[in-house]
Amino acid sequence: MAEQTAAAMETAASGETPAHKACEAVRKVAELHGGAGKIPTVREYFADFPRTAGEGAEKNRSRAFNLFLAYLGTDADRRIDTITPAICRGFVQHELRRVARGTVEQVRMYVSTVFKRAVEVDDYMNKNPFAGINMGVEARAIIPERGQDRQKRLPFTLEEIHFMIQSFPAPWCDMVAVSFYLGGLRLSDVCTLRWDAVNWRDSYVRLVEVKTRKERYLPILPQLRELLVRRLTQSAGGEEYVFPDMAHFYLGSSKTCISTQFTALLRAHGMIEGTVNAGKAKGNRHAVSAKSFHSIRHTVTTYLRGGMTGTALFSPDAIRDTIGHDSEEVERGYFTGSLTMRQNVLSALAAAVDGATPVMTSPAAPAYRQEA
Repeated sequence: MAEQTAAAMETAASGETPAHKACEAVRKVAELHGGAGKIPTVREYFADFPRTAGEGAEKNRSRAFNLFLAYLGTDADRRIDTITPAICRGFVQHELRRVARGTVEQVRMYVSTVFKRAVEVDDYMNKNPFAGINMGVEARAIIPERGQDRQKRLPFTLEEIHFMIQSFPAPWCDMVAVSFYLGGLRLSDVCTLRWDAVNWRDSYVRLVEVKTRKERYLPILPQLRELLVRRLTQSAGGEEYVFPDMAHFYLGSSKTCISTQFTALLRAHGMIEGTVNAGKAKGNRHAVSAKSFHSIRHTVTTYLRGGMTGTALFSPDAIRDTIGHDSEEVERGYFTGSLTMRQNVLSALAAAVDGATPVMTSPAAPAYRQEA
């Protein structure tokens, strides 16, 4: 064992093989002589990965794991430390041909987390084979004709929100209002909103988000109180949910049909013309509507952050806390600027120059010092 270890180190020292390859050779020698623990296969390691996320995240993670194992085929029974960056890059390229880039990025994140654990926790590998993969580079190489390959959701205008609240059939008109008045509440949380979550005395709603399992406390505006009182007085009595029929559908096996109903309603009122990707999407990509119920959340974010007027109404922290976003990065994904906003921003630039008094500065003393 010592001789074989020395030979491996000699090839590394002479530059004939990378040092990490020599270390792998030593590891294999030690394993053959019983001097090291057994390294699990990819399939075994993925099966034993701790399940600690919420229900929704675990479903997505399990789906990502299954996609990677299916791509490997019989190679899934190889030791996990034999998976190379080339194999992982091939997997990413394979998925980019099938589904949208955003979906691939999510799959890559889940699978990469497993290898990160193999490196940092269990010390089975020296490097995460997904670490050096650049999604932008791979996407441009595989699907250059699709650009960013993003299926961007658009926000509603405030006029559209008003129209839906006033003119959509029940219960959709009230569901739009509940979502909007509670800071862009997700469809899942609107469908499962319970009467016992409404604190009439202190005027707030307490809920646990379906997606994130975060506990939220949101104040009841006068407009929302009026809506809730009306629904309560019109209910048959003894109802558990504010929208009992929608809760029945959502908690049953018809979650998708709820969103589809709303999209059909938008199309019927001419608020969407078709889909973001006209016709059948390439590969297994879904043809996604430009606007959906989730666009209410985009509307709230865009309006409060100044995307419609150019003037943010509150601080970013206050907006994130009210809407329930975890980070600035997440919230940026919900922001969509408008021509009006850009007009106001550029007009401010022009006004600043038009009203400025010319000041001559010496070339030796620039107005802005360039840092090294």
